Amino acid sequence: MKVDLKIMLLMVLAGCTADKQDVDSSVVSAPGASTETGSAPDATTETGSPPGASPTWHADVRHLVESSCTGCHEEGGIAPFVLGSYADFFAMKEMVANEVSARRMPPWKAVDGCAEYRDDISLSDAEIALIVDWVDNGAPEGDVADTREGTPPPAGVLERVDLTVTLPVAYEVNTSAVDDYRCFPVDWPLEEDVFVTGYEVKPERADLVHHVIAFIIPGSYRDALATLEAEDGKSGYECFGGPGPISVVDSSWLGAWAPGAVQGLLPNGLGIRMKAGDLLVLQMHYNSEEGTTGTDQSAIAFSYETAVEREGWIQPFTSPSWVFGAGMDIPAGELGVEHGFEHTMSNGFTIHSANLHMHNLGKAGRMEVGKADGSTECLIAIDDWDFDWQRGYVFKEPKRIEVGDKWRLSCTWDNPTDADVAWGDGTGDEMCLGSVLMSVD
Repeated sequence: MKVDLKIMLLMVLAGCTADKQDVDSSVVSAPGASTETGSAPDATTETGSPPGASPTWHADVRHLVESSCTGCHEEGGIAPFVLGSYADFFAMKEMVANEVSARRMPPWKAVDGCAEYRDDISLSDAEIALIVDWVDNGAPEGDVADTREGTPPPAGVLERVDLTVTLPVAYEVNTSAVDDYRCFPVDWPLEEDVFVTGYEVKPERADLVHHVIAFIIPGSYRDALATLEAEDGKSGYECFGGPGPISVVDSSWLGAWAPGAVQGLLPNGLGIRMKAGDLLVLQMHYNSEEGTTGTDQSAIAFSYETAVEREGWIQPFTSPSWVFGAGMDIPAGELGVEHGFEHTMSNGFTIHSANLHMHNLGKAGRMEVGKADGSTECLIAIDDWDFDWQRGYVFKEPKRIEVGDKWRLSCTWDNPTDADVAWGDGTGDEMCLGSVLMSVD
């Protein structure tokens, strides 16, 4: 089954499909259609303060912050400041009120009503109103005896690190180019087959690293890649769009990271097979601003097991025509440009998480499944795309795609520039890419 699905991907990338390339709005719902960002207002939202009293930190706000903010705003977290105490929050209260009112924070972009996901950190309209009201009334601390504690989401880090793979040497980033794609072959050091159960990308230069993809490559490519790496005398080799001169059937994804990604253990007892003797090819996309200099030696930490409940893999999904330069034109000066693609499934499988990827002109995106009975099941929808906040959304309950179902993807862009844009690897280009973590059960 897995081989068949990889062949399916090869056919998609080769354009060997009769699937529709542009799906009209009657087939693919407009991104975010019939939904609202965030949870619906809840007039009965519970508060800890007595009726008619102003909200306080301990009774009303603290548990919201602990549940939706402190997973990132903690010591050593990815956020730029800590919100671990009343004093921390009080010092930043006006800024926080502005950010949550604009729904820039917390960074949960999945449209409410599309699907149910684990670890939902979004705030409802009523919860946002409560925080703003509290700030407007002077942000009183209240009585510690009234404390209501929240439940922080998983931290997005590995509880156990079994192996860390680091770029072989520090790479001098080519900051004369806006986009520098570099692939680094790394020997997988284990002498037995294992299943990777989690990973955590550790970018050394977060100001330069745009994204990281870890590809699994058969060891038979080792000599060819060593020759390629030696061509320009630098560490690694140039690689736009993929891991280099490697057959699509021979390469697969082990993991990926982009700004805003949440990492850690794979869900539902899943593990991705890594064979002894295989290579990792780490594709690093560096994106620099004028005047930036420096080197990078990023790393990826892994946890693994010798046996898992389910073998899984990451399946990318997009239109082959787009990849080869046709059918995803985004004309200069046009807003609300939408393109869509669908593929009729010849295999069934279970999906555990969903993700979307666009670049800076992205406005909205949606991935869904058209079922045989005529219904539609939404996998992921985002109607206020933000390149800096990309993450995978893990379903509360795994979903099934069956034989005959139609897997659909659509994206919308605003292009206020004076240049036409199409599919490409650079930050100034665009993409419309879905991906799922899947298994055959």
